[in-house]
Amino acid sequence: MFSPVLLLLLLTLCSLDLFARDAMGPERSSFRLNEIGIGGGYASGRLIVSKDDFDVYPLYVRIGFDMSGAVGLSGSTSTLQLSFDPFVNAINAHESGIETGVTVFLRYFYPVSHDFSLFGEIGSGPMYLSIETDEQRNPGFNFLNQFGLGMQYKISEKLALNAAYRYRHLSHGGLRDNRNLGMDSFGVVGGISFLY
Repeated sequence: MFSPVLLLLLLTLCSLDLFARDAMGPERSSFRLNEIGIGGGYASGRLIVSKDDFDVYPLYVRIGFDMSGAVGLSGSTSTLQLSFDPFVNAINAHESGIETGVTVFLRYFYPVSHDFSLFGEIGSGPMYLSIETDEQRNPGFNFLNQFGLGMQYKISEKLALNAAYRYRHLSHGGLRDNRNLGMDSFGVVGGISFLY
């Protein structure tokens, strides 16, 4: 557990440093808030041991930062975004419960037209699973890793609709003293975002 916690702390400190530089003015900023959104969706998978299906109903908030300038994409039409997506997901397996935590995403936007962009995303973060499963055993700490492809359509300069298809992998990475078979699922998410 030491490594993921240290990595999360390091990312937070770097974010605060870059955010502080943003306050100095746009000409000096390489990291700026560019999106606040809310979304939901549906995902499903099959448990490995019992072969039962499980369903997940995601609900999340997205706080996204354009970090294109920090990686040399200044002046490019593409955008690299770092986002923090806290979530509370209902889960139904052999019992009902929740998944809650935060996923840190890297998202690369490629504009197809002025109003329409495609994106690829990869993210991971700590979470709590409230149900007992044969795959993860007791409720507790896990990681949620996600990979996806999606699209963003700008309704206006300040408002956009988002949709994505995601693969999700839930695992505690062997950091807990019990079984770790993981839980895989595929799903769709969609939402609305305010753009800055």
